[in-house]
Amino acid sequence: MYSIIELTTYVYRAILQHLVDFEERKNEIVNDIYCEPSVLRDDFNIFLDNYLKKLEELIKTSQIIDRPTREKLKSLNYLPYVIIGSTVELESNNEHGVYYYRIVSPYDDSKSNKDLSYISTLGRALMLKRPGDIVENEINKDVCSSYHVKSIRYEG
Repeated sequence: MYSIIELTTYVYRAILQHLVDFEERKNEIVNDIYCEPSVLRDDFNIFLDNYLKKLEELIKTSQIIDRPTREKLKSLNYLPYVIIGSTVELESNNEHGVYYYRIVSPYDDSKSNKDLSYISTLGRALMLKRPGDIVENEINKDVCSSYHVKSIRYEG
């Protein structure tokens, strides 16, 4: 049913810690972003519940490669879908350029210009997408960018 995802010990532990932290802070995150009851808050709650299920699935289907060779290391830590902390390789369907973005929490203090918060428009559109998926990001009513998800890797 699921394919095995090969991860280094470090990445496996980082994703497991992320799952535990996210489960503990989920309600706090929802309350911080949407302080009043609303449809958006309900949708965000459903999104986070689904995200947590996907993290659990990822942990269950992962195989730890304890001491990989340098050659093997190149093929490890690729993920089946976008999660917080992963780096996404995108190919623009409009401009024919390739972009790399790391998906981060809005609470992450170590953000760079290559980081996207998972609650930003493009960051949210990318969450849980798989390689091969097409993601559209409306910048304004006149401009819409389209991207092809090429690869997803957790680099820790």
